[in-house]
Amino acid sequence: MAFSLRLTFVRGVSSSAFLFRAEVDDEVVLHLLLDREAGSVRPADEDGRPVGVRRLDLNDGTFHSVSADENFVLLASYLAAQWRKTGSPQREVRKYFG
Repeated sequence: MAFSLRLTFVRGVSSSAFLFRAEVDDEVVLHLLLDREAGSVRPADEDGRPVGVRRLDLNDGTFHSVSADENFVLLASYLAAQWRKTGSPQREVRKYFG
């Protein structure tokens, strides 16, 4: 089954934290906060405040407190991979599977 994902930079929340809108097949599924200082990607609200305890560790790629949320795992992994390649937040990242 073909699908697409898009990660769009919304704004800098601080000097080390960046808010992204994450979409699957053009539907917003969540917001992600990439925090270089904390070394993590976490779900966030629209204002950039972390939500819940789920997170992806940017240093070792380990997911913490993830309970069968495929969207978070896929989107956080892709955001972290793109950040590792460039070392900075991209304005928009798109990926097509299928």
